Amino acid sequence: MITKSTVIELTEKLFVYNEKALSRLLHVHQTEAEADFYMEVKPYVDAFFIELDEWEMVTKKWIQDEKPKYIHLNQITSTIENLHNVVLQSFYKDTREKRFKQMYQANKYVLESILANE
Repeated sequence: MITKSTVIELTEKLFVYNEKALSRLLHVHQTEAEADFYMEVKPYVDAFFIELDEWEMVTKKWIQDEKPKYIHLNQITSTIENLHNVVLQSFYKDTREKRFKQMYQANKYVLESILANE
């Protein structure tokens, strides 16, 4: 049985990843410095993907078991895809800020909805 506290804990971690991605992108745009793929990007993203996979499994199971009123499986699927993109793209200066911020906001909405769901 998946507990709500497990879902909250993992969701909070992803919320931090989402916030850090926005901060990183703004820093990269200001400094025009890109991260080294093998030294910075890959290790960070590999750790993130482990957390994301765990969150996906736990959250989808929680939704199936608890059936929260305003959170649905398709939102989780979209958030996973958006989080992949946001975290990866945050390392590169060529990332378009408008699209990035749209994905960031969509992620934030779903993650906050899960955290607010009692």
